Amino acid sequence: MMKSNHLFNNAQIDFANEPLFLGTGRNVARLDLNIEQGIQKQTDDAIGKIWFANDFTYTDDAKDYEMMNEKQDALYLKNLKFQTLLDSLAARTVAEVFLPITTNPQLESWWFQHAFFENNIHSKTYAEIIKVMPLDSKKVFDDIMINPAILDRAKEVVAVFEETVLYNARMVLNQAGVDVGYNIEEHKVLIIKSLYALNILEFILFKSSFLTSFSFKENGLMTSTGDAIKKIQLDEMGHGAMTTNLINRHAKDPAWAHIVHGLNGWAQNIYKKVIEADYTWVDYLYIDDVKMPGINSEITKQYIDYNAKIVMTSIGLVPPKIDVFNPCVWANKYTKSSNVQTAQKEKDNANYLLGKLNTETSQNFWADIRKDF
Repeated sequence: MMKSNHLFNNAQIDFANEPLFLGTGRNVARLDLNIEQGIQKQTDDAIGKIWFANDFTYTDDAKDYEMMNEKQDALYLKNLKFQTLLDSLAARTVAEVFLPITTNPQLESWWFQHAFFENNIHSKTYAEIIKVMPLDSKKVFDDIMINPAILDRAKEVVAVFEETVLYNARMVLNQAGVDVGYNIEEHKVLIIKSLYALNILEFILFKSSFLTSFSFKENGLMTSTGDAIKKIQLDEMGHGAMTTNLINRHAKDPAWAHIVHGLNGWAQNIYKKVIEADYTWVDYLYIDDVKMPGINSEITKQYIDYNAKIVMTSIGLVPPKIDVFNPCVWANKYTKSSNVQTAQKEKDNANYLLGKLNTETSQNFWADIRKDF
């Protein structure tokens, strides 16, 4: 009978000297160890800001959907469908691509909370929004898998993740003594490629979609959707920051630096392809020349270029366009934690589990609260 120690290695492991990926193995989750404090802090901060899909009510958004014209409805729905696909992919990617090869307890803990947020909060939120709309929700979800415009936009990153999952399986079989032609250097290449792909998903593909959602809120429409997606964007900013950190860290690691730098040309190319796919997606979004004050296809494409410049330069890559500026400065407020109106009769803060107390609360604050009851 084939034996494996992939899930629990009985060997004594000195985790303080183990790499983040492809180390000796895993056994007890050594979260007691004072190692990788930066990763642990990011995990604690993310959990401290936890929220749930039912923190918001979308009944007014359903009324807005009925009130808007057909072109605005189509814009809203196409955008929401793609965000649903991205979160489904993100949750599975973290669980199946990165968890199996992570041999540091703190980073493993990060991936667990990352996947939880993507699936149990973000995907659940999109489902709740769609279910409230005056639509056949089953048809909406079914269309995601037959709509080529939606599927084509993510195909580049999906291909990278799928290849890494297959190689992860080789690793497990190799550990069990099965000769499957496993090569650790080839595996490292795929891991770095997947970090780039996850960075693209979190920081490129999500961002232009979020911008479209926020444009509705700026126009006084679908405001609860905008509030919920602001929460999602804040989460994704943390997720993207971790991928940036991991890419830059491995670029300086003697055991990995040659791989990161050797993939420079590949990375430049895949970011370029994804940006071009984003342009095509924007053309699809605005194919009917939908009117939404403050945003259109050209503005969105310029925002894509601006965002790509920020993201790519942060990991040592050269963006396709350097001389670009942010055409949507108004969207900056959605990158900052603040009070948002959530469920009826409820006002909560994005940091409400972080143990922070406002000691400067005025009497007017309590007077306003009483009005809600």
